[in-house]
Amino acid sequence: ALDGFFCGNMGVTRTYLGEIVDESNEAKGFSFLALCFSVGLFVGPILGGELVFPAERAPHIFGGTIFETYPFLLPNLTYAIFAAIAWVIGCIFLEETLPASQRCSCLRRRQASAETVELPAPMGLVRSTSGTDPSGAPTRFVLDEGESTVSAPKGKCYPVELIQTIVSYCGLSGTTAAQNQLLILLVSYEKSAGGFEFGPRDIGFLQNIGAVGLLSSQLFLYPKLTKRFGFLNVFLLGFCMAHLSYGLFPFYGLFYDKDKYGMWRFVPLGCMQFMYTASTGMMFPTAFAFINRAAEGLNRGAVNGWANSSGALCRAAFPPASAVLLSISTSWGPLGRYLPLYIVTMIAAVCLACSLPGLRVINARSAVNARARSPAAVAPAPPVAVVPTSLEEDCRNARREPLVPAVEA
Repeated sequence: ALDGFFCGNMGVTRTYLGEIVDESNEAKGFSFLALCFSVGLFVGPILGGELVFPAERAPHIFGGTIFETYPFLLPNLTYAIFAAIAWVIGCIFLEETLPASQRCSCLRRRQASAETVELPAPMGLVRSTSGTDPSGAPTRFVLDEGESTVSAPKGKCYPVELIQTIVSYCGLSGTTAAQNQLLILLVSYEKSAGGFEFGPRDIGFLQNIGAVGLLSSQLFLYPKLTKRFGFLNVFLLGFCMAHLSYGLFPFYGLFYDKDKYGMWRFVPLGCMQFMYTASTGMMFPTAFAFINRAAEGLNRGAVNGWANSSGALCRAAFPPASAVLLSISTSWGPLGRYLPLYIVTMIAAVCLACSLPGLRVINARSAVNARARSPAAVAPAPPVAVVPTSLEEDCRNARREPLVPAVEA
């Protein structure tokens, strides 16, 4: 509970990224966030597996200390130190994206909102609003006639497309957490029950393979695919690949026997985990980008806060529900244990179907804005027709005196 309570940094991080990127570089920005996550996913299991039970590994150093009494203290303390270092780096090097002129106390904001009366702009005048450019510097944007600054309507819900985008992110977060837990439970079954009988180190090895898949996706695939096919198509591609990789789990279960297949049984599971994490690496940055686009003109901090809280609720609810389904379906035969995987896939498909109209609206709006900002969209000036003249006419025109208007007496 405390870990979730103090885990508001993801919403702040996505809000910060949304303010310093635009549609031309948001694929790289949000993929870099997933890239850092993949590095942590690779290093974290290694540290957790090697630092646990330190008194057994190095009794001359940790024997008779608090680390022998609490064998899980050392890895958790190491993670806490890393978090403190990240906090110091953020305090020193991160710059505030909100201009100093817009930073005020809650009291001043309330007084300004109570005293300020918005008047319509006079005809013939242009209006402008201040904000931050992609680099974070304060700037002013000129609004065309008929446009106005967009703000969240007080007392009303967010736009429908934003709510649908948050639904897609919630479904993605919940189903991903459920599938990861089902993977751990399924490969932990004993050999007598037709399971792989994997221990913590074997599961950590699979997670490291997944981290390599996510890292490879962010470095070599995601930026190029989004540039070529667009965000929505990449999101749909990742959805199909992710659920296809877990849908073949009954086939992977044929290689459970360690005595018969040895290390070869890691091959299908490793390929599955590589493909699955590469696919989720296409979906999560795209979901972040869509939320950022849908929050245009709104309070991005509040929007990301709602999205992060809703996603956390789904991550908390889906894994226990999937574990209950697994315990019930296990008694339905050797293939019954795989039924929760397909139920999770159906839930993910329903969430995608509900959110797809909003994703298409945001994707089409972004495409129109991109075409409007492209240099090719600016109509070139019409060529000036040149009337050919003779050399004599050119000389006569050059000697002609300019007309001087008559001045009345």
